[in-house]
Order: sequence, then structure tokens, then C-alpha cells
Amino acid sequence: MSDSSTSILTQHVKAQLGHLAVLREYQRQADDSYVKSALALAIEDTQEAIARVASRLRQLGQPILDQSLDEAADKLLRQSRSRRGLADQLKFVHHGLKHQVEWYNVQLKELKEDADSQAIFVALAAQTRVRLERWENLMKDMKVPLG
Repeated sequence: MSDSSTSILTQHVKAQLGHLAVLREYQRQADDSYVKSALALAIEDTQEAIARVASRLRQLGQPILDQSLDEAADKLLRQSRSRRGLADQLKFVHHGLKHQVEWYNVQLKELKEDADSQAIFVALAAQTRVRLERWENLMKDMKVPLG
């Protein structure tokens, strides 16, 4: 197994911890039950993604990661806090989901020597695309422009 796989998997968990912190904070702030529910589902997906990749890292003999936010995740959380109002927060999450899909597509090519990790990322990419589509539907329902 290459160090590249371990690095990519570790990077994924750290990024997802940042996304999870943002989603939880937005959920605490949300007044709308529809938005709270959508955030709860996104939180659940993010927790599942963290668990699946952390399990793969353990299979590869990697130690359990520190669950604290790294510098990049902390920066993401600070950026999320600058979003005022529900529409800006929905757009921020939308942008994050789009970025995740793109990131998975790039990393899948890097994991070509690690079929098990690649399979996990294929599944997580598909799950994220579904979440992105549902998020876009939420934004349309809330009359928030996608652009």
C-alpha cells in the first residue's frame, strides 16, 4: 500500500471533520425545520464518510486520527461563520458539496493502486452527488439561486 493512499485517506478524514463542524453549527442556528432536516441528513452522510475512511485507515495499520480540526478545517469553519443569513449558508454548503464531488473525482485517479480505498471513494462520490442534488432541490424550494 502506498503512502499516497494513506495521505489521501487522512486528508479526507480531516476535511470531513471540518465539513461536519460547519454542518453542525449551521444546524444549531437553523430555525426552519426543512433546513434542519436537510442538515441532519448531511451530517449523517458526513459521519458515515468519516467512519468508512477511518475504518480503511485502521485496516492499513494507521493509528486513529486526532479528531481535532486541523488548520484547513479551522479556516473552513471561520469562513462558514462569515456567512450571514440562511441563503448564504445554503450556498456555502452547496459550494462545499460541489467541491467534494470534484475532489473525489481527482483522488480516484490517484488511488488506482488501492482498489479497496478506490471503491470506498466511488461509493462516497456517488453519495455526495445524491446529497448535492437534494441540496440543490432544497435551495430551489427555498428560492435561493444556485449561482
